[in-house]
Amino acid sequence: MRHVSVRLRAGACALLCSAATTSAAMAHGDHGGAGDAAVLPPGVTLVTLQYDYVSYRPIDDQRLSALATNGVEGVHSLRTIAVPSLSISRGLTTDFTVSARLPYLANSEIRETDIDSGGVAARGGVYGFGDLSVLGTYRFVNDRASGLEATVTFGVKAPTGRTNAVDRTGVLFETDHQPGSGSWDGLVGGGIGTRTGLWTFAANALFTRAGQGSQDTRLGDRLAYGVSAEYRIWTQSGADHHAMHLGAMRSDAKLDGMMRHGGVDHPSPIGPSAAIDVSLGLGGQWTQSQTIAGERDGNTGGHIVSLTPGVRVTVDKWSGFVGVGVPIARQLNGIQSDPRLQVTTGVSVKF
Repeated sequence: MRHVSVRLRAGACALLCSAATTSAAMAHGDHGGAGDAAVLPPGVTLVTLQYDYVSYRPIDDQRLSALATNGVEGVHSLRTIAVPSLSISRGLTTDFTVSARLPYLANSEIRETDIDSGGVAARGGVYGFGDLSVLGTYRFVNDRASGLEATVTFGVKAPTGRTNAVDRTGVLFETDHQPGSGSWDGLVGGGIGTRTGLWTFAANALFTRAGQGSQDTRLGDRLAYGVSAEYRIWTQSGADHHAMHLGAMRSDAKLDGMMRHGGVDHPSPIGPSAAIDVSLGLGGQWTQSQTIAGERDGNTGGHIVSLTPGVRVTVDKWSGFVGVGVPIARQLNGIQSDPRLQVTTGVSVKF
């Protein structure tokens, strides 16, 4: 019997580009939700080690200096953000799975306008653990005949991350650059998908309601969404043991949960299985501008849509994945570093 599981979060397509609209989402761990959030069989545990890398087009010093001379403050330039993360998911019942995700932030070359000197302040990088996210995934539609599944997800992001990181001169970084947000955020979303032959199609979304965080900062609400198609180009199985998966490509996006999973267990598996899946996703992330002491920061937030091709290789209980997120449309608020590319890779194992 074939088993599939729908990802409830906006997958790789949406989640890959979530880091692009604001460094805060990437740093605090919001881009990846909590674990892979797949619907796993009861008693099955999935562990995923993932690495996300985002490259930005920095704002040049000449422009930053001109802005500082004109009294424009709060403009930041980034070069890269790297986020390794650990996710653990476990099936509690046939249709309910809990997941948790803990990220670590490592970014580089934060520069900003310095209106006191009329120049540029080179503040260095930020490192530390981000916020822990916990999700519950409930599958309320599971039509084995048609392959249709639908899920709802809910959860919370807890303020476990570091909020006291300082720059090379000892000045405290703003909350949007800290590894942790200092806020309790609510998460809610849903997904729907189906599998037809060697094809898997899915769509999903995840909304984050941001709370008040450290330094009297509210980072802003976020909406990640995505659609994806995956095609199995090769498979080799022992007897009737097939490892199949349904989910939005990863992203969100986000190469998505499918890219990271090694499939789900079947009753009485015989021999190892192996498969190669390729995918293409399209997803977006809208991020509200942050507010500091109730005042809106016009140089944060925006909307980005990305194209996310990827590939996943599964061997028995192991799965390796890699994918890229390429922005194809963007509308950023104010002046921000332009995201160029995100690479997501990792490995999963199920027990």
